[in-house]
Amino acid sequence: MAFLLNFEVLKIRAPHGKVKLTIEYDGTNYQGWQRQGEGIPTLQGTIESALFELFKKKIHLMGAGRTDSGVHAENQVAHFIAPKDVTGYNFVHLFQSLLPSDICIKKAQLVPPHFHAQRSALSKTYTYKIWNEPLPSALRAHRSLWIRKPLNLERLNRACEAILGTHDFKCFRSEGSAIKSTIRTIHSAKFMKAGDYIEFSINGNGFLKQMVRNIVGTLLQIEMGLRDEKSIKELMDSRERMQAGPSARPQGLYLTQVFYPAELDNQAVPL
Repeated sequence: MAFLLNFEVLKIRAPHGKVKLTIEYDGTNYQGWQRQGEGIPTLQGTIESALFELFKKKIHLMGAGRTDSGVHAENQVAHFIAPKDVTGYNFVHLFQSLLPSDICIKKAQLVPPHFHAQRSALSKTYTYKIWNEPLPSALRAHRSLWIRKPLNLERLNRACEAILGTHDFKCFRSEGSAIKSTIRTIHSAKFMKAGDYIEFSINGNGFLKQMVRNIVGTLLQIEMGLRDEKSIKELMDSRERMQAGPSARPQGLYLTQVFYPAELDNQAVPL
């Protein structure tokens, strides 16, 4: 009954429906998420082209976050307004047939009209993968950062403590974005062994341009002997990007999860 009620509410308030997509992609062949000029391959542009083929109408796709060139996603979220009814057939399979193999639609749902992929998000989790072995891996070259020297996870995690909580993260922001505030809240940040990789997982209410890669690049300087683990707080207080480390390679970064209020999740109707 709840399923039917949700569906009927969505049909009444939005005749053709707002559709939420959960997307997995390999960002190797794309110049980031955001649509750019003609002939530049982007994830937003490629997916919008598939939507045009499906609906024969130009569709605007709004993503939860703008991943950079070479960055991947396990669960990117985006939404669009469907110009016609998308119920009554296997929408996901039909849509997937119009996309390249490095972009996969994991889930499609009808959501309330007030859902917004970016503005409704409570937090996001990013994961940075490091291949921490004596020899490189050809098969992992586009999906991780290779570091030969064994990493001291305890030392790195002690340094992570300085970025937890609400702070001004200006020192970790790359130029090129127009924002009003550089204050963000980081709920968790930790290095851990995960299968064949060392993974850095970070969750926060929002992230600045290349913030995660800049944090990883700075923390790894500790392992290179270029920075003391206690220096992170002083760096953040300085608010100076030039005082932080270089950006870690984009190939190791994944948008892992986007979290929304339970009220919105409960109203989503699978397609």
